[in-house]
Amino acid sequence: MKFLRFQALKFFILALVIACSCFHATPTLAIDIEEEIKIGREAAAQVEKESKFITDETLVKRVQDIGMAIAKVACQFQIKPSYGSSAPANFQYSFKIIDDKDVNAFALPGGFVYINKGLLDYVQSDDELAAVIAHEIAHIAHHHALQLNKAQQKAMLGMMAAILAGKAAGMDISDTVMIANLINTAKMSGYGQKAELDADRTAVAYLTASKFNPTGMLTFMERLARDEGRKPSINWGIFATHPPAYLRAREITSELEARGIKINRRLVTSYLRVQVKPTEVNGIQAADVSIGDVLVIRTADSGGKKAIARAEDIAAKIETALLAGAGLHDIKLEGGGQYVTIKGKVIIHPSAEDAELSGKSIADVTSDAHKALKKALWMELYNQAY
Repeated sequence: MKFLRFQALKFFILALVIACSCFHATPTLAIDIEEEIKIGREAAAQVEKESKFITDETLVKRVQDIGMAIAKVACQFQIKPSYGSSAPANFQYSFKIIDDKDVNAFALPGGFVYINKGLLDYVQSDDELAAVIAHEIAHIAHHHALQLNKAQQKAMLGMMAAILAGKAAGMDISDTVMIANLINTAKMSGYGQKAELDADRTAVAYLTASKFNPTGMLTFMERLARDEGRKPSINWGIFATHPPAYLRAREITSELEARGIKINRRLVTSYLRVQVKPTEVNGIQAADVSIGDVLVIRTADSGGKKAIARAEDIAAKIETALLAGAGLHDIKLEGGGQYVTIKGKVIIHPSAEDAELSGKSIADVTSDAHKALKKALWMELYNQAY
């Protein structure tokens, strides 16, 4: 998935140049798995030469574990493609992390997947990372490189002749390849969109059959759409030939709904978490319940229960309600201002000890908690949208 930069395109072009010498132009997409692996291996060798890789054991294990889990699903299930071919091929997938801050990932024919460190920093959960990897595996499993090669064969054959002629004349072949890069970028627009949409849809299918939440595909794409809107001055290059992220998010939503998958963004993103922290007020042990930086309520020992236990109980109720999809309109002040409910369930019912600890009335403590919950959720929605 070419998310913010497409620096991997030159490696892809190299793979296509190699492919041009290996395949003859035919009206159908002929699949030669051994040749495809050879193409990918030679292109991967170029990536290896020009890239610095992350070797941190924790990060490497995370990417490889997730990658292999999705690859196993891809090898077990053949998803009918809307672009490319579903010709079976149990590739030996490999997953590596490039030491690059750009938010990017790319795949090469034959099972080679690369994730930038910047992308690892960008995703908010293993589910989102699995979605990115599933997308890349879909490109490989549906032989998108060969499909694109078929569409580009005539241009590539002419380019190959130019490269060979340039080499014979003593030209720097890398310059010629970069020129070829520009030519192919201009000519791939009709196929990039189809391949991306097919990879998105196929990735949802892979995720559905895995332990990862397919909603991660949606939240990741929604965040990309948000960031594209925030940074209109960026020259998106090859992204101009791909469907806009907001359109892809819409298509992913439709796919999730068609599969009956309940969309709960909180499960797969770093939405604000409910936290409990012990504290002390004038020598009295207490506990704070917060959402992000917003203090919801400070509890005291009451009713034979310690402050920390009461706070943890409140936090659990809030978290359960939010995970169930509660929104701003579900938070209500009820019982004559004595307690706060979410979707009709009592979540916060301050005690006299809580009121005494804060130096306020029970009604004021309850009102403050109600306003704090509303504020926290509003801030969360605002941050996610903007």
